[in-house]
Amino acid sequence: MAIVLLATLTLATVYYAVHQNAAERLQQKTEALSQQLVGQLIAELEKHGYLPELLGQAPAARALLASATPDPERLAAFNRALETANRIARTADIYLMRADGMTIAASNWNTQASFIGKNFAFRQYFQQAMQGQLGRYYALGTTSKKRGYYFAHAIPDAQGKPLGVMVVKVDINTQEAQWQQDSAEFMVTDLNGVVFMSSQEAWRLQTLQPLSALTQAALFHNQRYDQQALNPLPWRSRIDPALELQRVDTGTHDYLVHKRAMPFIDWNVYILTDWRSVTRPVVVTVAMTAFMLLLTLLLVYVLWKNQRQRREYEQKAREDLEAKVAERTRELQHTQEELVQAAKMAALGQLSAGINHELNNPLTAIRAYADNATQFLAIGKPEMAHHNLLEIVSLTERMATITRQLKTFSRKSAGQIETCDLHWALDSALSIVQPKLAQTRIVLAQQRAPATCYVQADLVWLEQILVNLISNAAEAVEEQAEPRVWVTLQAHAGQVDISVRDNGTGISETAMPHVFEAFFTTKIIGKGLGLGLSISYRLARDMNGQLRVANAPQGGAIFTLTLQQAAAGETE
Repeated sequence: MAIVLLATLTLATVYYAVHQNAAERLQQKTEALSQQLVGQLIAELEKHGYLPELLGQAPAARALLASATPDPERLAAFNRALETANRIARTADIYLMRADGMTIAASNWNTQASFIGKNFAFRQYFQQAMQGQLGRYYALGTTSKKRGYYFAHAIPDAQGKPLGVMVVKVDINTQEAQWQQDSAEFMVTDLNGVVFMSSQEAWRLQTLQPLSALTQAALFHNQRYDQQALNPLPWRSRIDPALELQRVDTGTHDYLVHKRAMPFIDWNVYILTDWRSVTRPVVVTVAMTAFMLLLTLLLVYVLWKNQRQRREYEQKAREDLEAKVAERTRELQHTQEELVQAAKMAALGQLSAGINHELNNPLTAIRAYADNATQFLAIGKPEMAHHNLLEIVSLTERMATITRQLKTFSRKSAGQIETCDLHWALDSALSIVQPKLAQTRIVLAQQRAPATCYVQADLVWLEQILVNLISNAAEAVEEQAEPRVWVTLQAHAGQVDISVRDNGTGISETAMPHVFEAFFTTKIIGKGLGLGLSISYRLARDMNGQLRVANAPQGGAIFTLTLQQAAAGETE
């Protein structure tokens, strides 16, 4: 009887422990996927936010809007220019609207679904742009019948009065096509709970809860979903938009649902992970535990008769346990390496706008030089064509240098500590963040002592830490009238200090103790994951170094990375 009671208590304990552990792991996975998807959505959308303002600065756009009867040839040329820009930027559509909302030029000018002649004054993005804001809006196209996210920017005349609006429509199908999670689904809804993006096509353009008649009428009026009927999802239980974490039964699947808000565009992102990833390990573990209990009883009986077999069994059990510990250790190390790589990719994602600009400029110049060379050859001036070709070679080498640096930065590292050229690593990191510094007109000052050339470190880790520190400093001074960043290399007592200082607002007393904690960030939602400094701190420690932070006496924050000094050719 006592044995049965003990077995029952053991199975109950195992059930509770495994269930709690599996549920916590699923929750962590769901929250991580939610954060990842929100980051991907923001990156995919925001990389086009600058485009309407940039295109609107074209003199041809102002000339067409200022004229009551635009010249047909100029209008045709501008249509072709918009078509080219749309192809290069890989957006859905680009079009130009007058102040009354009438579309006069569009990238789809030569298609049956052309926007030319259509009036979209009723769209919210147009109204926002005419009020001097950057228009943002999601909707189902009334002409194209395709979903898209719209950016709009007003084009002012010399007195600042808006002549019209330049609009860029971004295709949102990319995230749906890229979703590769086998055990998870996602939905994106507006504030009314209408599902407009989802990994499951059947869920799109349905609602989490039944809509009121007033809400239905408002959506029909503004044509956000082209007056389509919006019915609630036919699930056994419904998602409560007020809850951040909940379980939902669709009738065919049981999901754990995590909600993450994107308030700056009024979206809510829901990640749905399969609850069977909790029930399966519970059933398997309890069954295995029951089997092990039975086996143990049998082994006790056998070992009672044979002491030698008992010792052999214990030895095997210890070896199995050591193998499992070694396996879990390898898995943990792999997870840590993947986290470091993910943070590195996130840093590149935040720098992608500047890097894209840095690559687009040479591409534009190469096109111009190539066209000129063709014309020079046609008129018999080979020496001028040769000069243009040499310029093209120089530009392509510049682009190759950028891509080589990005490839070097993005590769994984085995974590081998050896003698590294600190100056080379700093130059490489600066070349990666230089586009961002140039975009924001940040003045960078450097001071490198001669004895700071070589340190004991992992080169890839060192570059990652430097990119994180300089990128953070650049973001800290974006709002300053005269943004400045200082990088100083000093040697002392067999060590090298790499200091990155900015003239930003510094770090508050409440935030200072948490700077190197994982997922802690003072940035707005979508600007950072809170992993860069935490990972940099751990990488510095793994390289037998130290990463510190303080507020500089001159103002702003100063991060100092200390590493062991090394002579040329010295290795551990």
